Amino acid sequence: MKTICSPAMLILFLSISLSTCKSNGDQWDIDSPDGVISVIVNSAAPEASASGQLSYQVIISRDGKKITALASSPLGIVREDGDFSKNLIFMKSSVQKNVAVEYQLLSGKQRECKNEYNELVLEFQNADARPVNLIFRAFNDGIAFCYEFPSSEDRSVRVLNENSGFNIPGAMAWMHSYDTVTAYTPAYETFFEGPMVSGTPAASNKNGWAFPALFETSEKQWLLISESGLDGNYVASHLDVAGNEGLYVLKNPVATEAMGYFEATSYAKLPFKTPWRVIIAGNDLPTVLESNLITDLAPECKLEDVSWIKPGRAGWSWWYDNDSPKDYNRMLPFIDFASEMGWEYFLVDANWNIMNNGTLEMLAEYASKKDVGLLLWYNSGGKHNVVTEQPRDLMDKRDIRRKEFQRIHELGVKGIKVDFFQSDKEDIIRQYIGILEDAAEFEILVNFHGCTLPRGWSRTYPNLVSTEAIRGAECYLFDSLYPEKAPAHLAIVPFTRGVVGPTDYTPGGFSDVKYPHLTSNGFEIALPVLIESGITHYVDAPWEYSKLPEFAVEMLKEIPVLWDEIRFLDGYPGKYAVLARRSGEKWFVAGINAQNQEQTVKIDVSPWAENGKLTVITDGTEKRSLVQKELVSEGGIIELEMIPLGGFVGIIGK
Repeated sequence: MKTICSPAMLILFLSISLSTCKSNGDQWDIDSPDGVISVIVNSAAPEASASGQLSYQVIISRDGKKITALASSPLGIVREDGDFSKNLIFMKSSVQKNVAVEYQLLSGKQRECKNEYNELVLEFQNADARPVNLIFRAFNDGIAFCYEFPSSEDRSVRVLNENSGFNIPGAMAWMHSYDTVTAYTPAYETFFEGPMVSGTPAASNKNGWAFPALFETSEKQWLLISESGLDGNYVASHLDVAGNEGLYVLKNPVATEAMGYFEATSYAKLPFKTPWRVIIAGNDLPTVLESNLITDLAPECKLEDVSWIKPGRAGWSWWYDNDSPKDYNRMLPFIDFASEMGWEYFLVDANWNIMNNGTLEMLAEYASKKDVGLLLWYNSGGKHNVVTEQPRDLMDKRDIRRKEFQRIHELGVKGIKVDFFQSDKEDIIRQYIGILEDAAEFEILVNFHGCTLPRGWSRTYPNLVSTEAIRGAECYLFDSLYPEKAPAHLAIVPFTRGVVGPTDYTPGGFSDVKYPHLTSNGFEIALPVLIESGITHYVDAPWEYSKLPEFAVEMLKEIPVLWDEIRFLDGYPGKYAVLARRSGEKWFVAGINAQNQEQTVKIDVSPWAENGKLTVITDGTEKRSLVQKELVSEGGIIELEMIPLGGFVGIIGK
C-alpha cells in the first residue's frame, strides 16, 4: 500500500473580484486574512515621464496604528527580448481571498502546516504588447511576490536582470555576506553578523549579502527576507546594497562561479514564473522564527510514495578522524556506537571508494546487521569544480547518476551527501533538482553540502532531509577564528538560517579537534534541539561521548529529529536564544547564551508541565561539566540562569 504525499493544497475561494483597467498613477492593495499586514502597489506618479514604473510597500498594524515596515521598493524585470520594468500598460487586476494551504512535512520545524493568504494579480503589457503578471500574496506572517510570463510562445528567453528591491531604511540588520568565489565557494558558509545599520555594504567582499536577511525596523517590527520556489528555470539570487540608505536589490550569481562555466543569468522557457520573493513579517520575533512561509510557497510534494523516507540521527567519523572513510576498520566503532545509541544511520564520508581493509559491500552488510543504515558522500563535480575528494564525476550526468543510484540502492544504502556545488547558476540549480528526482526514484535520501540555501525543496521533494549552507562545526578543523565567532553566529542562526529550512550544522562536538571550542558543554548539548535537521549528524567519537555523564548520553539518545511544533520562548539575535520543540507528547526546551556574561531566562511552562516542573541538563561549576536539575516553577514560570557561553536542554512531558 502506498503512502500518498500529504494533502497537497486545499484552496478555498471565498471571494473573487475582478477590476477593469486603471489609469496611470493608480494604486492597488491587498491585506492579510487577519488584516495585520498590507501590501500597497503603486505605479509611477502621473507627472512621471515613464508610466508604469511599479513599486510596493509593506504596512503592519499594531495597536490600531498602521506602520510602514518596508518603504517604497522597486519592482520590474528585464528580458533580453523586452523591458518589463517601465512603460507598463495596466490591463486588469484580480483578487482571491482566504485561500487556505494545508500540507504535511516529513521533516521540518512542524509536521502539520497550515496557512492562509489573500492574492492580488496585476496584469500588464510592456511597450511591445508582451504580457507580464505581478502576483502578490499576503499571509498572516508575511508577504510574497513573483512575476509570471503567461506567453503561449514555446521558446526560451534570457532574463538579464530583476530589479526587485527591499527598502528598509533606519533598521538594524543581521546578515551574512555572499561568499567570495574560490574553488570551494560560494556555499553560504560565512558568519552571520549583526546588528548593523541597514544599508551597510558587505565588508568581506564585493558580492553582496546572502539570503536570509533579518531586520528590526525603527518601529520594532521584524522582517526576514529570502526566496522560495526555485524550479530550475531561474538562477538563485542574493542581495546587493543600492546606496547606503537601506535599499537592497536582487543580484544574480557571480560570473566566475562554477569555474566560470554556465550563464550567470536566467534562461527560462516560456511560460514561467520567477521564484517567490519572500518577506516574513510581524510585530514580534515569534512570528518570524515560527513561520513556515518558505515551504508554504513551494510547489506541493511531487512524490507519490513517501513511505520509505525515514528521517533520523547519524554517527559520523570524519570530523574526529578525517581519514577514517578510507579504512574499513576505523569506521566500525562508529557504526557500533550508532547502533548502541539507537541512531538510525552512519555517514561514510569522502574517499570511501578507496577504502582499505574492506569494501563498501562489506561495510553495508556489517551496518545492516547492526540495524544502521549507510549514507554515502559524493562530490557533485563535473567540470564545475576542481575539488579532488572522491568519488566524483558521478552526480552531474543523469545516466551515470542513475546507474550509481541503482547500484547503491541494491546494496541497501539509504542516502547520499552530495558536496561542493560552488554556484547558484541556473545549470547548478537544475542539477540539485535532478539529483532529488533521480534519488527519489531509487528511494535514496539526500543531504546537500557546499550548497545553496534551502528554498522550499523539502516540501516538493521530501527525500531532501537536510542542507548545509551554514558555517558549521567542521570549521573547528579549519578556521582559527571559529571558536571566537561561533557563539554569536549560532545565536543568530535560529532567527535566520533556521527559519528557512533544515540545517546540517553537525552538532555534538564535545571534544576538541584542532581549534578548541570556547562554548560550554551545556551550549553544545542544546544545539541538536536548537538547530533542526531531518538527519542530525553527531560528530564526536564514541569514546568521547562515553566521558559525558550518563544522563547526557541518555539525552542524546532521546532527542528526536521529527518535530510537531515549535515555540519561541526568549532571546535576541546574537545574544541568546531559547526555543521549545514538541515531538509527540514531549516538549524539548533548549537555550544558548552567546554573551560573556550570565543571562537569566524566564520560561512559561504552565501550558505543558505537570506541577510546573522542568528537568534540565545544564552547566556545572567545573569547566565543561554538566549537571541535571529539576526546576520548579512559581506561578508557571521557571527562571534559569545560563553561564557565559553556556546553555541547557530539558524535557517537559511524559
